[in-house]
Amino acid sequence: MTTTFLLWLALITVGVQSAPPLALDVRVFRGATEVTRETTVTVYPAGARVNGRPAPLVAGGERRLPLTAGQYDVQLVQHRDGKVSGIAWATLRLLVDYPGEAGRHLEVLNFDKGWGALQIRDAAAPVSGSGQWSARLLRMDGTEVALGVPGDGYQVLVAPAGAYKVAIARPGAPPRTHDVEVKANLTYVRAF
Repeated sequence: MTTTFLLWLALITVGVQSAPPLALDVRVFRGATEVTRETTVTVYPAGARVNGRPAPLVAGGERRLPLTAGQYDVQLVQHRDGKVSGIAWATLRLLVDYPGEAGRHLEVLNFDKGWGALQIRDAAAPVSGSGQWSARLLRMDGTEVALGVPGDGYQVLVAPAGAYKVAIARPGAPPRTHDVEVKANLTYVRAF
């Protein structure tokens, strides 16, 4: 091998190893009810059931863990009254530096099958902090399905899979609505 090639390979290897970790944020629901605080979240390398890392609860209400980009499996263990009330696995979750997430990826996981989530962000606001807006999820006939659950720089809407409208309200302005789709077992990010 040439010296130039070896130098190039060394630079790429150093660049990959020194990439800053990403933050995996996890919120857990049972249907429309948030159960993150009472659920232990453990993250494993994809396909492995050893060397799991627990994700601690942070001030924003999420369970957060710094990780390198890759594929992961997530185990959820919900506790009620000192007893295990539910166990679930979410497999092959991809963590990469997605555009618009500033290195923080949210996974909303649900014990109930067929539910999904939308992470709503203000396109003009910082990634962190609370905004002066609210989000509601509506059926196509206008009936309310879900209110936005606040997070650090976002609101999350959790509902059964289907087509909906999201209404974004800001102080002093009429609500704006957008057509959206909630997909089962997935978390989509939408910025408005």
